[in-house]
Amino acid sequence: MAVLSDQELRALIGSGRLVIDPPPQPNAVSPSTIDLTLANDFRVPHADGGAAAEVVIDIRESASAMKALYAHSEERTIVDGESFPSSRGHSCSRGPVSESGCPTFFLAARVEGRSTLTRLGLSVHQPAPIVHPTFGERLQLEMTNAGPYALRLYPGQAIGQLVVETMALPAVATLDSVHQRSGG
Repeated sequence: MAVLSDQELRALIGSGRLVIDPPPQPNAVSPSTIDLTLANDFRVPHADGGAAAEVVIDIRESASAMKALYAHSEERTIVDGESFPSSRGHSCSRGPVSESGCPTFFLAARVEGRSTLTRLGLSVHQPAPIVHPTFGERLQLEMTNAGPYALRLYPGQAIGQLVVETMALPAVATLDSVHQRSGG
């Protein structure tokens, strides 16, 4: 696998072989990555006095686990210009403004954190850092603040990076995932 350059990323986006919707701003493409920015909506565990510590989720089936996650969390929307407070030890899901995908069989991508945010303790790529060939949904990031400081996260803020790679041979199988509309 080879990491793609900014020229290759722009060419693939322009041709529709790499989908980033809406397309990234010119300054969001670095020499080898594309910035991932936060959306306005976040999913956070219910703040019900620690009752979440008593919830046990059977993780043998992804669909059941996701249903349980949604049952024990809530959606919060942050207005542009306001921030989402991420306390120490706090986890939340959500992700970039963009719907991203590798609709072709010869591309894959990795979600990586941003160095400054990582140094502060914010992890943004812990669940599934690989964007598989044929994935074509909005990326959802699971973020955890493991650092010593409370952090303010803002919609539109660059929170991570997408590293796109070519595969020596195209994938044969399509992605079958509870997280993809066309998947299982």
